Amino acid sequence: MGTSRYREVDASLPWMGGAAWGPRRPTVDDALAVGRAEDPVALGLMLGYARSYAGVLGGVVIGATAAAALALAGQGTRAAAATVVAGLSALSVVETRRRARAWTAIIEARLAVMGERA
Repeated sequence: MGTSRYREVDASLPWMGGAAWGPRRPTVDDALAVGRAEDPVALGLMLGYARSYAGVLGGVVIGATAAAALALAGQGTRAAAATVVAGLSALSVVETRRRARAWTAIIEARLAVMGERA
């Protein structure tokens, strides 16, 4: 996950976080700060950043692929371990997307209000 430059455009916007496992949960103060934003470019950059979170999606792909390959090779115990890795990664991706979706909803609501005023 790279960094976004939305705060360079509008420093008053809250930081969503830059961890690979996902953004932090938005607070009421975060929502209020986004609600006060006036720069559609900054909000667009922020929205793109929120939509880009995929968490540890690679762990799902690698775990599932490894599980299939190990199962075909007769390595049942290792295949089971790879399946667990894929499952835990999938749960992480779900949580990452849930948090990112909360940010997305806040930003989209602000952009909708700004669009109505235009």
